[in-house]
Amino acid sequence: MSSSEQIIRVAARGDGVTAEGRYVAHAAPGDIIDPSGGLVHGPHHATPPCQHFPLCGGCQLQHLDEESLRTFIADRVTHALATQQVAIGEIMPVHISPPKTRRRVAVRSAWAGKQFQLGFSTEKSHRIIDLRQCDVMAPELFALLQPLRDLLGPRLNRAF
Repeated sequence: MSSSEQIIRVAARGDGVTAEGRYVAHAAPGDIIDPSGGLVHGPHHATPPCQHFPLCGGCQLQHLDEESLRTFIADRVTHALATQQVAIGEIMPVHISPPKTRRRVAVRSAWAGKQFQLGFSTEKSHRIIDLRQCDVMAPELFALLQPLRDLLGPRLNRAF
């Protein structure tokens, strides 16, 4: 690549996309791909708050600021309606759920060697991220993970 490219939008799985159609993992609108292939963060790039990002498949868009996230969601809805030939009128403002408010999650468990793990699957994988932090889950719900580990770990069969 000989010149810089700018990320202009976010694709379905959270990758940034250039005007030339290049997909770049964890890039936000306004980020620049420099001539050496490095990513220079732009004004809409946010520092992901979670220690498990980007491995955890639960949150793919933590690298976006709220403005870019709202645009991403509105574009997804508009595109879905258009593909079904649904007339699109005025789009209401997108509501972003505040951090630590999710009250429903699907966690998985597995043994990794001698360690019992409880958490979310990594994206496109069966590997489990043993959650030690979750910035979307309600704190009351997250607090149940350790007691569940203590309860389930000794009772579930280990697969060797």
